[in-house]
Amino acid sequence: MKNLFRQVDIDRVIRDTTELIDIHDTAGDTVEITALYETLLKQAGFSVERYEWIPNNPTLVGRYRGHTNTEGKTLLFNGHMDVIPLEHKPPLVKDVKIYGRGACDMKGSLASILEVGRILKTTQSKIDGEIVVIANSMHESPGGRGEDLIKLAESAKVKADAAIVMEGATYDCTIAQLGSATFHITIEREGQPSHQLYTSSDEPHPITVLSDVIKALDQDNEKLKEITIEDIGHGSYFIGNVQSGAFYNQMPQHATLEGVRRYGPEESFDDVKQQMMHVLNHIAAEHGVDISLDMKKVRDGYRIQKNELAITSLQQAVKKVRGIDLPPVGKKLVTDAGIFAKDMEIPTVCYGPDQRKAHSEVEYVEISELEKSIQVYLQFIHEYLGIKSGIASG
Repeated sequence: MKNLFRQVDIDRVIRDTTELIDIHDTAGDTVEITALYETLLKQAGFSVERYEWIPNNPTLVGRYRGHTNTEGKTLLFNGHMDVIPLEHKPPLVKDVKIYGRGACDMKGSLASILEVGRILKTTQSKIDGEIVVIANSMHESPGGRGEDLIKLAESAKVKADAAIVMEGATYDCTIAQLGSATFHITIEREGQPSHQLYTSSDEPHPITVLSDVIKALDQDNEKLKEITIEDIGHGSYFIGNVQSGAFYNQMPQHATLEGVRRYGPEESFDDVKQQMMHVLNHIAAEHGVDISLDMKKVRDGYRIQKNELAITSLQQAVKKVRGIDLPPVGKKLVTDAGIFAKDMEIPTVCYGPDQRKAHSEVEYVEISELEKSIQVYLQFIHEYLGIKSGIASG
């Protein structure tokens, strides 16, 4: 494998990464970034199928068929092409880092798997099976919630024995993730906003009702802390935004709050939505107001068995490349692994360059992290499928 590692052209990886960063497509319109990545996949030796179930948000399926004489297994790599809708300065390479929106989330990973394909192609390496790269467009919520991957799952056009989502973990091995759903609650009383002194004292105050909702969710949070979810911890409610009123002595007509509900891999979105509605209906009846809930799933949670070959193969690969042990852990964060593991029933792990600067004001990826990720992906392919390199060993 060392001879394959020596084939990494880091200048090419930097060039691909910055070129991808330079296109700032977000969920809703990823036509330009898709066109570029399709070209790069083909140059790297992949045959490419393009689907567009969501208008202006294509999904790419690249296949590398460097088969030996055996059928072998199929190993899937996944990365999303959209970025969060926050501005960033143009891509910049400085101090052994690549700066720019999407540098580590996750265009560096997309460039890394391109380099893997190029190395296998130029060395005429053979693998016992097939490598599939899926690049999706509808990842970053609230604009995207994995809709294109869900359509891909429903189409049954892709099957695999194992998958690796190229983000979300560098120093541990993800075996489970919580599910996540956003919620937007609206509290409304009858009538219009009115002067405080000309409003009946019997009129329900939306802000008071809002405070009762917050108290109820806080109480449920304490109950959730008592329910341990194996490998992960516990579920939760989090409120990130509260709004009401337009003037200091005007009685508002409505109040809103929004946040996120995280739930266990064994729970369903419908169940947690019903639990929340039960709490809100009780408060609405008590105060005589209307309370509506707009709750949307981000991703379901998932869990894979700890003895899966994908896990042991990744652990072995990272041990050989980085000299560290990957402990199996559960995560509260959300990746597209939930769709592959739950909707497509593919044992899925996560691995990519250090992602701690994702969604930050100044986003960057360390160039050394990209090189290590490429080596881990090559070693992972070797551990899971087997690689017979076309270059002399040594």
